[in-house]
Amino acid sequence: MRNTLLYWLMLFASGTILWFWEKHDPLRQLEYKSVFIKEFTAASISFTYGIINTYTTWMLLGKILVFPANFIESTGLLSLPIWVRIIAAYILKEFLYYVIHRAQHANKYLWLTHCFHHSSNTVWWLSAQRVSLISAMLYTVSYIGFPLLQIPRQFMMFVLMHLAFQDNWIHLNVKWRPWMRILEWVYVTPRFHSIHHYDFEGKNLGDTLTIFDRLFSTYLEPDTYQLDPNQSASNNEPITAKMILGI
Repeated sequence: MRNTLLYWLMLFASGTILWFWEKHDPLRQLEYKSVFIKEFTAASISFTYGIINTYTTWMLLGKILVFPANFIESTGLLSLPIWVRIIAAYILKEFLYYVIHRAQHANKYLWLTHCFHHSSNTVWWLSAQRVSLISAMLYTVSYIGFPLLQIPRQFMMFVLMHLAFQDNWIHLNVKWRPWMRILEWVYVTPRFHSIHHYDFEGKNLGDTLTIFDRLFSTYLEPDTYQLDPNQSASNNEPITAKMILGI
């Protein structure tokens, strides 16, 4: 529960700071007063999901991971330096996130778990929190490398803080700048992820790293993409209780 509260504290603290950048240099002009209530409501629902995840998904994973944990221990991987295991856990997390995210866009049934995230007309830092319950649970699975490789719980606080910042960062409503191109050799930027919301073809699926989009042909170069200034980011599907649950 403490980690959940820490995550949301970091999310709103970093989001508030990044919002000043949005206001100063917006990609699209937004009436924040008109969209704040909707997005804050969605974020409040996601906060509830975070608590559910803490006490259900992780508990179930703890039981499921007993056998693979024993196997990994027998391989000697746990004798590797902690920094090697941290890097390995992060790369595994990015790969599993990419696989889940790509499947959500490719499969009509898994799309039901993800379409709530794409129901917002606009992309800005708070819209990142439109996540269904089932989708939140699926993405939790991408973090299994951390307990399997016995990453200390103290370090997981930094992982959660980075996750909160990253969600805000990649959904920022800011103009595309040339320096972002340099970061995109490795790291997901706001313009990289904006394409994912406005393109609708399942491109630029990475969460933190761009490497798996490049390896598996889902990378769309922002410099070659012509963004329609009047295009909506919404999938135009009516928002229902089933959509919010992800079923």
